Amino acid sequence: MRKQPTPLMLGDSDAPLHDPLDLLAGLLEQLASVLDTVTDSQYTQKPVGAVASSLGGHVRHCLDHFSAFCRGAEAEWIDYDDRERGTMVETSRAAARSMITELQQRLDKLDASMLPMTLRIRSVVSGDGQVLESTTSLGRELAFVLSHTVHHNALLAIMCGTLGVPVPDEFGYAPSTLAHLAVIACAR
Repeated sequence: MRKQPTPLMLGDSDAPLHDPLDLLAGLLEQLASVLDTVTDSQYTQKPVGAVASSLGGHVRHCLDHFSAFCRGAEAEWIDYDDRERGTMVETSRAAARSMITELQQRLDKLDASMLPMTLRIRSVVSGDGQVLESTTSLGRELAFVLSHTVHHNALLAIMCGTLGVPVPDEFGYAPSTLAHLAVIACAR
């Protein structure tokens, strides 16, 4: 299982770079930590304040995207819209925790050398079911899953705040925002 993101040194740069797959694994760890702090009833509650969906619905949605990413690395084809809704992951924290463990194991089988790999992607682009197929790379899709998950984590953070549940300090913040905040903190 991946641990904390480990720095990689590329070229002659003195600046450490993180393995992007470790960054995805870190997001899974953050989701797991939130699962450990909510109750079963909080996990399935609908609505949560102004948000019509449940925490479980957002977690399931994010894990579906991780799963599609992992399948894409194996099959060289990604379809984020090919997912099951209303699964146990949406209603059971234990099922969500189990899925996180499975996804961590699948991510462990990937490495950064695979990121330039060319993939095909299929996306439903309109409400009438129109589909767009295109070419992409595993690295681009990693960036998408990272951004998509951060977006949903921000919604989860709002929902948890409504429920009085604490979340990790950096939960739901985009990497660019965290980098900006670090620059501001260093300037002080």
